[in-house]
Amino acid sequence: MIELRTSDYSKIESITGLIEDADIGSGVRIGVGSEACVHKLPTTPEIAQVSDLDCIDGVTLITPITPQKHFDRVCGYVSEVVDLGIKNLRTVVNDLGILYSCEIDRPVAGRGIVHTSEACPWVDHILRDESDYVRDAYLRTNLNYSRTCTLLKNMGIEGIEIDLLPRTVAAARRLDFAVYAHFGYAVVAYARSCHTARFYHEKPPLCTQFCNSPLELELRDIFDLESLSFAPPDADVKEVFSVLYLLGNAIYMKSDCRDATGMDGVIVNCDLCTHTILQNIMALW
Repeated sequence: MIELRTSDYSKIESITGLIEDADIGSGVRIGVGSEACVHKLPTTPEIAQVSDLDCIDGVTLITPITPQKHFDRVCGYVSEVVDLGIKNLRTVVNDLGILYSCEIDRPVAGRGIVHTSEACPWVDHILRDESDYVRDAYLRTNLNYSRTCTLLKNMGIEGIEIDLLPRTVAAARRLDFAVYAHFGYAVVAYARSCHTARFYHEKPPLCTQFCNSPLELELRDIFDLESLSFAPPDADVKEVFSVLYLLGNAIYMKSDCRDATGMDGVIVNCDLCTHTILQNIMALW
């Protein structure tokens, strides 16, 4: 299964074209919504329109990490979507409060709930002097701990989403869940205050037009303790601090992992990829 995901609903037509051109036949879904922004949720007519497409086997709704002041609105929104009665609807939840408060059929825990320390550009640098035992414990998902796993199972979770990173994948394979892996980009961090809105000097939700494609973040200066001033990073520091990507209020890093063996599906964020890259990814399937 491959899922093409977006929070920019003007892209649905081009995504549909990609699916039809690839002629995969079956096992394709379209995902709509956002992991981290309540202002990027699709309207109920938009979800219904996507669900009616003939070229897909289902639609996925991604609900975000939800601030308290938007909590009631998102809960009401989830209920409205459930009432649509969409066939083959999968709901991804990234907020424990939403998971606890809403009646969702077979929910999937997104990356806002499922965490791994491997999604950090300098994780190997951090662990360079640690034992294999500490490395293994550090690089598991939070669901590899039995109490967390039991809690989420009791809350109805039947699947999880992870980053397609080799040690994260190995840890997720040990779990008794359906596992869906994000291809190409891993989440490094979510921001409580939106970096994109601040960069463009806008206040949410007026900023949503600016986060339909990523901004590159590159380390320019680093504080030097000897001179007590900022200076360009040296080659060793640059090797540790890779280029990062800002999309909305989430920061991503590239992942070169392509081995999705054992995964129940692969997810591609179309907002992070160019059309040409998406074509190449579809060719793999």
